[in-house]
Amino acid sequence: MKQYTFILASDNLTLYHNGNTYEANSDHVNYNKILKRIRKGYKSDKQAAKLIKLFDTTEAVKSYLNGNIEITEHGQLLYKSNPIDNVLVSKILDMQRNGFNIDPMVKFLDNLLDNPSYSAQQELMLFMEANQMPITDDGHFLAYKSVRSDYKDSYSGNFDNSIGAICEMPRGAVNDDRTQTCSAGLHFAAKEYAGEFCQGHLMVLKINPRDVVSIPNDYNNQKGRCCRYEVIDEVPQATSGADNYNTKVVHESSDCDPDIHQQFCIECGISLSECDIQEGECPTCGTVL
Repeated sequence: MKQYTFILASDNLTLYHNGNTYEANSDHVNYNKILKRIRKGYKSDKQAAKLIKLFDTTEAVKSYLNGNIEITEHGQLLYKSNPIDNVLVSKILDMQRNGFNIDPMVKFLDNLLDNPSYSAQQELMLFMEANQMPITDDGHFLAYKSVRSDYKDSYSGNFDNSIGAICEMPRGAVNDDRTQTCSAGLHFAAKEYAGEFCQGHLMVLKINPRDVVSIPNDYNNQKGRCCRYEVIDEVPQATSGADNYNTKVVHESSDCDPDIHQQFCIECGISLSECDIQEGECPTCGTVL
């Protein structure tokens, strides 16, 4: 096995290996992964092959959700073959370049773009940005709702908000004008806002982005209206402080503890750390895990 040499410029990396040249610009979808592997080095032909494979633009194109969403080799995100660009897209691309798990974010984007209202798509991002709401593995988001002591909604008293309940109403019956700050619809909010009005129970809601109708423009985008949600839990009424839900659900796949050893390589017998397992190969012999 021959080792490599490489040249790293400000926005370009060139690798020379066994008489071949491989290049990747900083917008390459695998650029940060390539840098990581080069800095780590390799000790086997298998590891070298995996490094070189990262340069392959065909391999670099990532498809998600049956091809609805693609990330090209130059870091452009396509939805049903059409390029899109918003705050969420830039976050997804940044996470992908840095090797994080983007599946929940991609599913959230797919659900968001399934929302029939363009204004609702944009307004929901204002709510998500303002309140750092969690995203679930299936691409929904979590929010809070204050309800009465009998678990009925505070306004009409007609909707049961017990754990497990699904509340819904016709989308056309929900006010889509964000300047109408108090109006018809199923309401959700950030914990800080919902907790201030809680006189009974503080419930956790799971909401599909496609069911959001409007985000009223008062209270710093802390509340919203939708046509459907699922009640998944109840939390203490405190307006602040951590609970099981007001932390990000999306986990960084590279977040590991190198001191945790969980298994051994079947080829060379070396003890593998959690990081090695997440990396997907033995650091000593290059065996794919």
